[in-house]
Amino acid sequence: MAIYRLRASLALTREGSGAAVVVDQPLSRVVRLGETDAKLVSALQQGAKPAELKSRCQLDDRELTLRLSGLARLYLLQGKRAQRRIVLQAERQAFANQCEHPAAGEPIEWPLGRDPPRHACQGTGTCCGATFLGPLNPADVVRVQSLTFGSRLRDGQVQRLGHALQAPDLFETIDMSGKTYTGMARGDDGRCRSQGDDQLCDIHREHGSQAKPVACRLFPLRFHRSPRGVHVSLLLACDGYDRARSAAGPWEAREAEVRALLQQEAPTVRLQLPLQWAPGIPVTTEQWFTLRQQLYALEPDAADAHGWLAAILPWAAQRIAGQATELCEGDHVQVAADFSASIAALGQPQQLYDADACDQAVAALDERAVQLQAGRQSADADRLRDLAAALSAQQQGQSWRTGFAVEPQARRHLSDIVSNDIAAFVAIGHLDAGLAAVVRRVLLAEALTCVLAQRSGRSTVTGADTTRALHVVYRSEPDLAALAHCTAIATSVQ
Repeated sequence: MAIYRLRASLALTREGSGAAVVVDQPLSRVVRLGETDAKLVSALQQGAKPAELKSRCQLDDRELTLRLSGLARLYLLQGKRAQRRIVLQAERQAFANQCEHPAAGEPIEWPLGRDPPRHACQGTGTCCGATFLGPLNPADVVRVQSLTFGSRLRDGQVQRLGHALQAPDLFETIDMSGKTYTGMARGDDGRCRSQGDDQLCDIHREHGSQAKPVACRLFPLRFHRSPRGVHVSLLLACDGYDRARSAAGPWEAREAEVRALLQQEAPTVRLQLPLQWAPGIPVTTEQWFTLRQQLYALEPDAADAHGWLAAILPWAAQRIAGQATELCEGDHVQVAADFSASIAALGQPQQLYDADACDQAVAALDERAVQLQAGRQSADADRLRDLAAALSAQQQGQSWRTGFAVEPQARRHLSDIVSNDIAAFVAIGHLDAGLAAVVRRVLLAEALTCVLAQRSGRSTVTGADTTRALHVVYRSEPDLAALAHCTAIATSVQ
């Protein structure tokens, strides 16, 4: 029987409030514990065996396994897992030092895949009605306030926008994760106040593209910074993506544009090192890039999001399981990824979500849509209604296999989700959760295209349908993340 030991470098103490904490100097952190876990950690410090742990903490076998697994995921137990994580702390610090230098001088990595997503702005103006038009950096705020542009009707008179107006007329703020961010103000219709009647930007029209905020010029590009440089991907939310993709030239031709945006401090998401296969299974950056290359090697010759994911998921599950076994501290520690729901849903999409939880999510989306419509934010209301319709259609088992012909462009768009997001999701999470999120996005987009085709009386899914579906799912990131809690079988670490 395995004997579990707490890492010798840890110190269990109490805060002024009485809460138990573990001080972890090698990993430069403090881990807060509940009372049961505090008892368990204290017993581990004293060398208690599993039988003693159960007795002293009043835990049955299942509860002991869950709690020891949780401590292992936090790298608190002695073993290979914690040793690897401590070694990777040096990689984390080196990357932090690297990020003190401007990203504009870093190597640029363009979107990956056999036929990667591309984009050339079509001037639709629909991106100017986002939920939040920012964040703006301080230079953006100063510049916009210094300009005069456009016009609006106020108190019965036509008034120019810009420095003549107070900041609340030009900007709005949101609070997120303890920080305040500034964005361009939106009117009652949810659209940017600098947008003219033709849906185009008055700042751009009167002062040129470079006068617009960096965040506006950035869309739909996304930048992720790693020790290897800056990876470029897309936020596939453009309402003109079907035209924008076909009109785009080679990515390399945009290097000067990308470097200029980076020089002007365009938002760049840093990889959260150390990277993880799953919580508690760390991986070096070089191992991740090798893994990523292998994921792209599984891409089918023809655009086929389902086929690609069907190859990726069991492959990834096998490798994560191997890593979990290699690092396991003992029988009571279980850290493994379960993609069974995601794999099953590729053939039967209705199996992904618990029916009752799904119904509740649909009702909540519809209720929020009504509230937004009442507030005259019709674009956001339509988006949520479409998302709810997609979720309902998926629960009914609707997919391209249920009697729909599909245009090649539409197949390419759905495959673009996989191609675009495999390289990007690791910046915000671990491998197993990221792959499950890609599956959710693909299936919801596919279900929505079926709804859109049926609304138009068609049995063929078009590129316009997938363009709308991409817009809805990429503009609904928080809602898609919430759907992870509605899965019929957990697709994250158990």
